[in-house]
Amino acid sequence: MKEEILPNKIEDIQSADYLLKQIDAYEQEQDLLFALSTDITKVREKDDLIRLFSSRLRGMFYFLHSIVMLVDQQNKTFKPFLLNPDSSPITDHPLYPEIVKMVYPIDVPVIRDVLNSEGPITFLLDEIIKTPGIPPFIKVNYERDIKEMMITPLRSQTEVMGFILVYSNRTDSFTNEFKQILNGIAPQLSSAISNIIINEGNRKKDYQNEVLLSLSREVVTVRTRSHLLNAINNGLTKLIAFTHSVMTVLTDDGQTYQAFLTDKDVSSKGYSSYNEIISLPYPVHDGIYDLASATEKPLIFDIRSFDLSKAPQWLKLNYAAGAREILIKALPDNGVPKHSLILFADKINSFDDTSIEIIESIAGQLAKAANNITANEAILNKERDKSYLLKFSTDLTAVRTREDLEIAISNVLVRLVGMKLCVIRVMEDDGVSLIRYIYDKNEIYPDDGSFIELSAKTITINEPLTSKVLNNDSPIIFNIDEELRKGRYAPYMHIWKKSGLKNAYGARLRVGDENIGILWLLTNELNIDLLKGLCSQISVAIFNIKANERLLAYKQQLEVENDHLKEQIKTIYNFSEIIGRGPQMEKVYRLMSRVAESSSTVLILGETGTGKELIARGIHNASPRKDKLMIKVNCAALPPNLIESELFGHEKGSFTGAFDRRIGKFELAHNSTLFLDEVGELPLELQVKLLRVIQEREFERVGGKTTLKVDVRIIAATNRNLEKEILAGKFRSDLYYRLNVFPISLPPLRERAEDIGLLTDFFLAKYSKLTGYKVTSITPKVLQQLKAYLWPGNVRELEHIIERSILLANDHVLREVHLPKSAQINNQTITLFNQTIEEMERNHIIGILKQCQGKISGADGAALILNIPSTTLHSKMRKLNITKADYLNQG
Repeated sequence: MKEEILPNKIEDIQSADYLLKQIDAYEQEQDLLFALSTDITKVREKDDLIRLFSSRLRGMFYFLHSIVMLVDQQNKTFKPFLLNPDSSPITDHPLYPEIVKMVYPIDVPVIRDVLNSEGPITFLLDEIIKTPGIPPFIKVNYERDIKEMMITPLRSQTEVMGFILVYSNRTDSFTNEFKQILNGIAPQLSSAISNIIINEGNRKKDYQNEVLLSLSREVVTVRTRSHLLNAINNGLTKLIAFTHSVMTVLTDDGQTYQAFLTDKDVSSKGYSSYNEIISLPYPVHDGIYDLASATEKPLIFDIRSFDLSKAPQWLKLNYAAGAREILIKALPDNGVPKHSLILFADKINSFDDTSIEIIESIAGQLAKAANNITANEAILNKERDKSYLLKFSTDLTAVRTREDLEIAISNVLVRLVGMKLCVIRVMEDDGVSLIRYIYDKNEIYPDDGSFIELSAKTITINEPLTSKVLNNDSPIIFNIDEELRKGRYAPYMHIWKKSGLKNAYGARLRVGDENIGILWLLTNELNIDLLKGLCSQISVAIFNIKANERLLAYKQQLEVENDHLKEQIKTIYNFSEIIGRGPQMEKVYRLMSRVAESSSTVLILGETGTGKELIARGIHNASPRKDKLMIKVNCAALPPNLIESELFGHEKGSFTGAFDRRIGKFELAHNSTLFLDEVGELPLELQVKLLRVIQEREFERVGGKTTLKVDVRIIAATNRNLEKEILAGKFRSDLYYRLNVFPISLPPLRERAEDIGLLTDFFLAKYSKLTGYKVTSITPKVLQQLKAYLWPGNVRELEHIIERSILLANDHVLREVHLPKSAQINNQTITLFNQTIEEMERNHIIGILKQCQGKISGADGAALILNIPSTTLHSKMRKLNITKADYLNQG
């Protein structure tokens, strides 16, 4: 019996030992639960809770990291709440920053099981990882070698408020004991999390109240828009996540709204055109403003929900720049809300119920501040307007030119209630036509230039808009949209519409009983009395400027005529009469007498130095126009880019260097004669314009818009064969036929040798007197030499040779003349008789250049000897292909 009893006693001993171990494990579990419960009740910060939880459990169980998720039952979402990054293996994962901020739907695999569970559930990641719709944070953990996770629901009363996730890189970590511990402390964790949420909410509420109190204090003190904007941005950004803000204001007609406050820093955030776009007026019925003004609560809009093709331009621009959500609140006011606040955010769900609560709490004070600013601005604007008008009056007293007036008008209009100068037209001397006098050169209309083109046209007093304004004592208001609806004045209204302003104001400019022009302004609102005062001052200023311009033009004309008179006196002194008695000159005299009394165009042909200008003056002095100066233009002496200005004049500022208005030769020669010397040198493009003037007898100054009519007789001269020039494409045939109405050909001096003696005597007398050397006669031998010379430079060359010979003479008799050696007729040189006129002229110029050792201008230069301007000599050298190799010694 003893042998049978012994085994039973051993089994009893083992069972007792097992029970002792179980009791011991249970006591340890209870101690851990008690310690965790005690510590959890002391936790106030959420980071401390997760760290305490992990550190206590790691003493008994193996796992890597844990996290607490918070469930929003109302929105059916959950999101990370408590993190333990110190022990997490996923913190270096690229998606970690994103997944810890995400909000997840609760109706997804795994989470659905947890919400329906009464206790902890474990999952092997290998088994669930490919399940469609599995939350991305599970995939991230799987990619960091997590094998298993355990999720324990946390409840508040009967509803799941969250859950705790524990992760392990093994598959045997989550034992029944571990589950029992988690299930046992779940109520304490739920309670602790609830307390943390309450504490955070209290702190957040305290901070929110503190910020709003500070913002309220600052809003009460604001006096300017910028100050209010700074208060909004600096205060609200501490409580609401928005990128920028704008406050709008309802216009006086109640039909449109526009910006009241805009963020000056918006352009640096990528909204480059925003300030400009939001400042335009927008209709209140745009699907956004009208909804906001119809409700007392702030509204939140997902911009993506709008049909952007029909949305306001400012909303399209913000969307293109990245904005995705707006919060808009119509600020309370007596009656219809006047102001509204709009906040922009780049992310959806940036605004929530808390944002709405904050805006509601501060809306009333923002409205009062905006109204106070408006009232304060009205007072300041009124005082400022008085100051500007006084300054405008002072500025006008110093105005002398159109440019001065334009600056003065621009300065005052920019400062006065958003007015824009459209155009000022002034009456022409005919009392019927009106031309553009001043306009906005900043091109206020973003169009294709049609405003510039339309305003530049000359109109008459019978034009409908003009007639209506000129026949009314008071300025007339044109509502642009209304006129467009009625189909009236369409060309103007369509252009003015692009200004973005509501009304156009037309006011006549009048001095005494005389209408002198019209002023057009574009603006939304305007004080009529103010406009009348402006018009009165502007009228007097324009009247004075035009009188001053006439005085200056008359003075300039007198100065130019004086210069021409001096030139004419000098010419008369040089050539008191035309010298020549031969049959060829008699023929020239007959032609001159035949054409002098008419106004026909004369073309004088002849070689250089034959006296073409002298013949032109003779024709003019014998004509009915002799009481006025003959005006001369040397077409070869002017650079091509200045010939047009010389002929037709220019307006101030028409090109670089045009500092003043210049009267052209055509305008100066009105009712007189215009002598175009070297007309064959005109560039082709100027030939076209000259032809038009000769045909139409009218032209415009360079840079001008006014057509000037003239009565001018044309006498042209050239040493070129224009028919050959036409064949070479260098001269227009139609211009040639216009000029060649009455041609007069002057014979070269070599063809009228009988006149050389008379000319020599004349030049001897002239230069003996001028030089002080009394040379009174010439030897027959010298006279014979002069008659034998071919004279490629004609009379001008003879004059210069006589002057030079007088200076070199030793007594009262001219015994020697200094003819160019290369061109003298002697036994060794007879080749000149076989040369063309151009070849002779070329050889003559080369000979003079050699004498002057290549010097062209100056006291000893070839141009002085040839008695032509240096520019003309350069032109001839290019034409005759004369290079330095022809006249400079090379060896």
